[in-house]
Amino acid sequence: MEIQHFSHMHPLVFIEGISENEVIVCRGCEEPISDAAYKCSWYCSFFLHKSCTELQQEIQHPVHPKHPLVLIASENRACDGCCKSASKSCFFYHCGECDFDLDIKCASNWQSSAEDGHQHVFVPIFKQIQFTCDICGVDDKGGARVCSICQLLVDIFCARLACTIKIGAHKDHFLTLIFCLDNQVKEQDDPVLCQLCYKTVNTKYGAYYCKECGFVAHLNCAKMNVLQQFDNLDSSVNLKYMSVDSATNVTPEEDEAGTWDILEDEHPFVGEHKFILSTDKKLEDDKFCEVCMQLISGSIFYTCATCSGKCNIFIHDTCGNLPRKKRHLLHRHPLTLYSFANKYIHGGTFICRACKHLRHGYRYRCDECYYDLDIQCSSIPNIIKHEGHQHSLRLARRPFDEKCNGCDSAKNTIGKFVCIESKCNFALGFECAILPVVVKYDEYDRHLLKLTYSVEDDSGEYYCFICEKERNPKQWFYYCRECDFAAHTHCILGKYPYIKCGFTFVDTCHQHPLTFVRKTQFSPPCDICNKPFEGMGIECKQCEFTFH
Repeated sequence: MEIQHFSHMHPLVFIEGISENEVIVCRGCEEPISDAAYKCSWYCSFFLHKSCTELQQEIQHPVHPKHPLVLIASENRACDGCCKSASKSCFFYHCGECDFDLDIKCASNWQSSAEDGHQHVFVPIFKQIQFTCDICGVDDKGGARVCSICQLLVDIFCARLACTIKIGAHKDHFLTLIFCLDNQVKEQDDPVLCQLCYKTVNTKYGAYYCKECGFVAHLNCAKMNVLQQFDNLDSSVNLKYMSVDSATNVTPEEDEAGTWDILEDEHPFVGEHKFILSTDKKLEDDKFCEVCMQLISGSIFYTCATCSGKCNIFIHDTCGNLPRKKRHLLHRHPLTLYSFANKYIHGGTFICRACKHLRHGYRYRCDECYYDLDIQCSSIPNIIKHEGHQHSLRLARRPFDEKCNGCDSAKNTIGKFVCIESKCNFALGFECAILPVVVKYDEYDRHLLKLTYSVEDDSGEYYCFICEKERNPKQWFYYCRECDFAAHTHCILGKYPYIKCGFTFVDTCHQHPLTFVRKTQFSPPCDICNKPFEGMGIECKQCEFTFH
């Protein structure tokens, strides 16, 4: 028997069923086929349930009584009943006047068994009403959805939430959407905290919850950190977290310590250089790690045996053992370790999405959306103890407008280290978390300067000895108590502390190779604007040309 169906260009032929070893999915309802069906008489991989070919072409449905609904085959549509989207072409009942769609499951069956007695199917309410969403507790004025069985009233966002998800911050179990958290934590006296942002969760409303270990996450926080989402528990993701001792004043808590791969004889990202463990306990000059752009001081490091150190490449032992792949709380996709950025683009630099610094060095990059994290920020563990605060701090996804206690500003960064003690309201952004605890300033070589977290006296007048401008007493600063020398952190470190001086690159704006150089206050002015400057500059050695 052969038919011509509107959803396919070729005739369809009848078949009795599918072999037990085959898994064939119906193109109409996206369900597996096991009994009578139709398939394309040509060579297309197109199959339809026999029942799907017999669907009425036009129906009058009680959910949308104003107009008839016409059966269509379309892709990239979302059902207005269950709010599920279809990426492939499948069948919908459609109203062209209202742009209203029902998939064939919602059109024929509005409930099924589930753990809570039924599967919530949310029906749209087309009247504009003022309501409070029963899941998230947010007031809304339109776009309401209601479960026709239990009368659960929700907004569009909550109607589209997946029943189960897997997130990067909770690698062991799936999280389940709970419509009222009170039923799960009613015996708990302490406030319930979201394990992603560490702010209080209102237990009268919904959240994502792990029944096995009590992990709780706000709906929005979980959505921003989601790896996969499911309607059924049928998959798992293997996650691995690493940590590294930083060249800053943060230390990992004991339960966050990481492990490292064995160092390879030849580092895979530096070309033909052969690295050996250095026996020099102290370098003659300040040297920086090629990978993380941090000072090599009092650390075990590797040098190039091939060039006998002439290539000026040094690598911390920990940086030589970084994992090739990792996941991070700040990003939903896996990150891959890459060497220097393309020297033909922006001078081989990139901007770290955590600390917002322009950097040279290696990075962890998302191959899907080009999200970059530098080695230093990506390696700070999720729980740290910082000298600037008395309690342990946890990495949390925080609102953009929350102030950092280090710089007293609300910079546009989604991740902050926060204190979850009930009386503390302390937060620390990545830029301040990675500040080195002790620095040496070239123009002030008498003593080392220490990162200081509270004002040095009660005079009420605080100035930077470098820029001679007033200091904000709420901001951290560098200080020498013996000399009473105080300065802004940015005046000490400069605008580009993680750019490698001497790095040469090519650019279409100039015919010769260009080099990053550091200028002093006594250097000649910029050859473009003729203004004096110090700090990072770009130089063409052949033209003897230097500019900002």
